[in-house]
Amino acid sequence: MDIVFYVATHPDDALLFRGEFLYDDLHLPDVTVVHIVVSAGDAGEADGWWQGRELAAVAALRSTLSPDPLIEETVVVSSPAASHDIQRYGAPGFSCYCLRLPDGNINGAGFGSTGFRTLGKLRDGTIPSLPAVDGSTAYGGWDDLRGTLRAIVAEERQGMATPRPRVNLSDPDRMLNPGDHPDHYATADAINHFAAADSLNRAWWVSYDTQNRPENLDGRGLLNKRMLFYAYGYELQDRTGVPANDTEWTWWGARSYARTAIG
Repeated sequence: MDIVFYVATHPDDALLFRGEFLYDDLHLPDVTVVHIVVSAGDAGEADGWWQGRELAAVAALRSTLSPDPLIEETVVVSSPAASHDIQRYGAPGFSCYCLRLPDGNINGAGFGSTGFRTLGKLRDGTIPSLPAVDGSTAYGGWDDLRGTLRAIVAEERQGMATPRPRVNLSDPDRMLNPGDHPDHYATADAINHFAAADSLNRAWWVSYDTQNRPENLDGRGLLNKRMLFYAYGYELQDRTGVPANDTEWTWWGARSYARTAIG
């Protein structure tokens, strides 16, 4: 059995910026896709919005697979600093971990409803801890969060045949991936800290700046990516009344840019 990782800061990131590859990986026989979602993507709302986004992301992953029962469980993941309760969804072919950390807002300042606490502020040491939006756990510093992400990857790799699994996520290089969401940069910084040491090949995707680049995706790849994104959108609408964001699809849907780093 082989394994591939996707680390999405917000629930729809991998769908919008790497969806055509995610679709293909979900269809490969004897491959497990591990999807890690770091932020709840709550946008400061406490009215069921983040819960809807989380379940919509899971529905998008499941839309490509056989209708096996979905396992929903709270798992304990331990970093060298602490242990944390994390929501995990799973079925044959995939697992999805949702850390449910606060949305940092487009400017990185955060939202009042979550105390203006953000991933970037935890990384920079300006706040001592960062609690999940559901109160399930709190990360007592940047090393704790990095160690938790590292532990998830290590746990899922056990028994897998892939010597250098690929991890897909937003590019931490501010020059190659300009104008990205501050939360995206923070997540990329966390993974970049241990990826090479842990023999992970990286596929660093460009996020927001793809809007400024030529469309380069068509045919089957575009159709598969669209299917994943709209599976997310349909589930989101069912749960929150808000449909898929066609504007975001117009910005990013037909564009896909990434670079790779080996070993």
